[in-house]
Parts: sequence; structure tokens; C-alpha cells
Amino acid sequence: MDISLGLMIAATALYAGSVTVVAETRTTSRRAARTAGAGTAAVVAGVFLLMILLAHVAYPATWALGAAFAVVATHRTLRADLGARTAASTAVGVAALVAASFVFVSYLAPMALIGALGVYRLLRLGLTPRSALVAMGGSLSALLAAAAATFAVALSTM
Repeated sequence: MDISLGLMIAATALYAGSVTVVAETRTTSRRAARTAGAGTAAVVAGVFLLMILLAHVAYPATWALGAAFAVVATHRTLRADLGARTAASTAVGVAALVAASFVFVSYLAPMALIGALGVYRLLRLGLTPRSALVAMGGSLSALLAAAAATFAVALSTM
């Protein structure tokens, strides 16, 4: 693992934890929100580190872990607003998109998903679920496009 990937993983985990703290502060105490944020950051960092470990063994396992993470993270984020069945079908669709993108942009695809889920959670504080979901879809598309452009630039400068 190079330093830039480590920094991106740390930034992604910090972002996920910070979004959790902001979103949870409205419904729980500050202490509980900070605990939830720390747990979220630890899980995000742990999943990425596990993906890196699996990449040394078998890349398809890394791809599968990325897809499984996308299903679980999306379902957990959307379940309260959309219901279990709708959240599950949405999570499978999002995971298919992230898994397909993972083939081209590797670790940037789950990072884009975390960014989009963060946008959803923050916008959900003031918007309806439908509006926040539309913004999440747009931000996921934009972040995946940015990831593809970043990866293309990185490959062209090698």
C-alpha cells in the first residue's frame, strides 16, 4: 500500500465518522454520536484494510468484499427511510453499479459510495427522502465519473 492510498483511506474513514457524528447528534447525545462516529470510521478503515489484504491473495475476493460492503452500507443507510424491501432492492442496484465500477477504478468506487451515502445522510436532515435519494444518485454518478477521470490521469502519468 502506498502513502496516497493510505491517506485516502484515512480521509474516507474520517469523513464517514464525521457525517455519522453530525447525523446522530440530532437524535442522540453528543457522547453517543461521537461513539457511533468512531465506530463508523473504524469499520470503514477496517473494510478498506481488509480489501487491501485480500488483494494480495485474490483480487476477485477484494471485488466481492467491495460489493458486499456496498450492499450492507447502502441498506443500513436507507432502511429507516425507505423500508426494508425497498432499501434492499436499492442496495443491490447500487452494489451492482459499485461492483462494475470497481473493475475500472478499484478502491475509488467504494470511496465514491461512502461520499454519496454521506451526502444522503446530511441532506436527509433537512430534505425529504426522495430529494435526498436523488441527490445521492447524482453525487454517486459524479463521484464515480471523477474517480474514473482520476484513475485515467494516474495511468497516463505512469
